[in-house]
Amino acid sequence: MVDLPRSTMVGIPTLALVAAATDAVSYLGLGKVFPANMTGNTVLLGIGISEGDWGAALRSACALGGFVLAAILVGCVPVPRRSARALRVALFVELVVLGGLAAWWLLLGARPPSGARYGLIVLAGMAMGTQSATVAWLQLPALSTTYITGTWTSVAGWLGSVVRATLWPRVHEDRHSGHLLQVAVLGAYALGALGTAFAFRGFSERAILVPVVVLAVVVGASVFVSADRLPRADRAD
Repeated sequence: MVDLPRSTMVGIPTLALVAAATDAVSYLGLGKVFPANMTGNTVLLGIGISEGDWGAALRSACALGGFVLAAILVGCVPVPRRSARALRVALFVELVVLGGLAAWWLLLGARPPSGARYGLIVLAGMAMGTQSATVAWLQLPALSTTYITGTWTSVAGWLGSVVRATLWPRVHEDRHSGHLLQVAVLGAYALGALGTAFAFRGFSERAILVPVVVLAVVVGASVFVSADRLPRADRAD
């Protein structure tokens, strides 16, 4: 069984909220683009090309390029597993990039010019690529904070096992604690998207401050996380 400390049970869903909030405000304010969700973003890229909407295709390409570039850079850093310092540094880098995006966007106003919009999208993609690669580095089972298709699949399978165990009590039920974390991630993701969408309706581009503030809280809290409180994926039950 994977050991999931309390810091992980709180921090990972909060990062999912940051990703969903970034996706929501980018989709609504930067031209229907997903800087965190590369599955949907790749589909939008294909649709843009097929319809000859080169502006939409370029926006999706910028998000994809920024995401992949940041993930590659994170992967190039030689750090030991379960390094609390490395985790803090990665989250701080994400905060700097996301904060730079917010500052630039607020300076430009609600309707940034096309050239600047592409730059904003690249920054959003880089922030989310950094987060995605960092969470992957933690080696949590069937879990990501920037896309949740696999998480939905895992939770649905777990619910199926619960129903099966209820109908046939002799059948083993998977009580893996990781499923509670997955449910928390799904809830946080939905909350982040919904809350930021409402914030955008009322405050326009200032809604970008939602993921920035939440991430700043996570970075501040990470100061109190030591290596022995990071999740362990190699521990047998």
